[in-house]
Amino acid sequence: MNKNIYSLVLSDEVVDAVDRLARAERVSRSAMVNRILAERVAYTTPEMRLGNVLDSLMNAMAEEFLLDKPAGSTLSARTSLKYRYKPTVRYSVEMFSENGKRAGELKVSFRTTNAELIRDLTGFFQCWTTLEQRYIAKQISGDIVYEIEQGRFSRTLNMPKGNVSDNELGAAVADYMEMFDNTMKHYFAALPDVSTAVASAEEYYKSALEQQAYII
Repeated sequence: MNKNIYSLVLSDEVVDAVDRLARAERVSRSAMVNRILAERVAYTTPEMRLGNVLDSLMNAMAEEFLLDKPAGSTLSARTSLKYRYKPTVRYSVEMFSENGKRAGELKVSFRTTNAELIRDLTGFFQCWTTLEQRYIAKQISGDIVYEIEQGRFSRTLNMPKGNVSDNELGAAVADYMEMFDNTMKHYFAALPDVSTAVASAEEYYKSALEQQAYII
């Protein structure tokens, strides 16, 4: 959506009220004015669509994840992993407002310096990418870009094929994150035998994949 600069004459009181709303929503004054006007003329902006996707994502994740309030286009969530001291799994998903092949990006991180945990995490991340290349790479609308670092993983999220609503997109991302989280827990539950862990992760992944409404 193209944007241009326009001059508006507004009262100070109106600007103060807009600024309060903007601070509460963590957006700029211009973005808030744009939203208010769009709502008044019944036009759905990319930013409003993004808000709808995030609302759907939060609702779908509420039972399985501990959620933080969205910051702009990014939602953060947490779960715990049964691994000795139960490390926290931190998820960050950024949704993109503009239409395109990319729906967003998922990042997974652990705040740890434990060498054994980092080794096992790297093993799972590599297992996960192998499973995706084997089972879904040919079904999605674009390529998948991965990044694996020590205790960190990121993955681009593609738009599902066909037309999907904002609610369906949010639910699809939530389903993907839940499948990732549960597959990881199956992998770690079967350690220290890596071959058993890989087999357990694959078995769960295949069954969970059949339940996915969309492949992203």
